[in-house]
Amino acid sequence: MYLLIDDAKNYRADIIARTAQAGMMILENLPGCIDCLGIDFDLGGAISGYDLVQWALVRGYLPDRVEVVSLNPPGRKAIINFLLDNDYKQKGSSSIFVKEVS
Repeated sequence: MYLLIDDAKNYRADIIARTAQAGMMILENLPGCIDCLGIDFDLGGAISGYDLVQWALVRGYLPDRVEVVSLNPPGRKAIINFLLDNDYKQKGSSSIFVKEVS
């Protein structure tokens, strides 16, 4: 199941959360059901996509596949660097990052 957390974009997704809080609630209530997370940096509130990805990783809710959909260059870079620092690898030249299994 693909979860998109973005306050504005309408990409194809099984579930779209328009706020960080809504996305967090979905991740908490559907552990293991989200195969791919599409994440924006600017979520229209106090919690950014970067904050949300950190939160999800610490709690074990971050899926093995993450697509960074942010158009904010510094925010996008922050999320990407966090994923790379936490054993996610970029799939080709795409915006998709996959958790490496050791």
